[in-house]
Amino acid sequence: MTTKKKLAALVPAHNEEGVIAETLKSLLEVFAADDVYVVSDGSTDKTETIAANFTQHVLPLHPNRGKAKAMNAAIEQFKLTERYEYLLPMDADTKITKDFVNNLMAIFEKDTNKKVACAVGKVIGKSHSWVTTFRLWEYEIAQTIHKAAQSVENAIIVCPGCATIYRSEIFKTLPIPTGTLTEDMDMTFQIHRKCLGRIVFTGKATVVTQDPKTLKDFCKQIDRWYTGFWQCIIKNNVPWGGQALDAEVAMLALEGLYNGVLMLAFLLVIPFAMDKHPYLLIIPAAIDLFLFLLPTMALTAWRHRTGKIFLYIPLFYVARFLACLIFLKSFFKIVFSIDYKTGWNKATRYTPN
Repeated sequence: MTTKKKLAALVPAHNEEGVIAETLKSLLEVFAADDVYVVSDGSTDKTETIAANFTQHVLPLHPNRGKAKAMNAAIEQFKLTERYEYLLPMDADTKITKDFVNNLMAIFEKDTNKKVACAVGKVIGKSHSWVTTFRLWEYEIAQTIHKAAQSVENAIIVCPGCATIYRSEIFKTLPIPTGTLTEDMDMTFQIHRKCLGRIVFTGKATVVTQDPKTLKDFCKQIDRWYTGFWQCIIKNNVPWGGQALDAEVAMLALEGLYNGVLMLAFLLVIPFAMDKHPYLLIIPAAIDLFLFLLPTMALTAWRHRTGKIFLYIPLFYVARFLACLIFLKSFFKIVFSIDYKTGWNKATRYTPN
């Protein structure tokens, strides 16, 4: 019987000629070239040519199949579950740090009973504009507070597609799922549902990703994420599964919906409050600013050495306001099948695969 190699990296890519070289360079600082695999999903640019300069394992797919199907095809074509104990999927616009693999693999080395299905690292961005600085702040809060707590509860809701190492045998039982816009979240939900093992997070293992640099691209990205979130809820019957996952997702969903409704109410009350009762605006804003926003911004500024973050306070409120409304929109779009271009019940209702 052939002994399995330890770890492979799999990079799915679609028209990533501008960024994939940097991703592969970062991988080759940790991996041997023979353990790095690329699947080019219908790329029409130089993605495949560039990838071939770094590894001989490049699988071109034409026409494109979508990210999840492309990754499943590569896992099967290269026989990764038979040849490797662990697998690291890696987005083509993300760079791993040199200690990333060692810090995640340390979790598996301590797991002598093989109860851990996958280990999750921390995603960070770079502060290029106020939008990317806002995303840097979001990452810090979501991972330092939420994901760390979810790890303790065994209720992590998403294993990022760029920062997770899986036991390769997971993919024998559970191919990367299709049918939602967030295959990494869908994969995470199904690991919980099928009781395939614990999901463990550590902030010591980091990757650096590229984030939207404009507000328009930011809104498009979170619209896709939030739509995928509600798709995963319906597909995986949340919150009726009786797991810690259900309680965590329900809490986050209700919080998001509450914030969306609150923002709409805030819009309606502004004309009234500005004229007669300004304290209705000032008091909640002051509580949010001094008890939440400033302390978390200070934490982000200290950890990422970005003092300019405080210059963006008004713009952070703009981004948070838009995010709340987009979350509410995605809820109605998926759960109640509202198409905002044609009206109520004109959209095709989402049906889980």
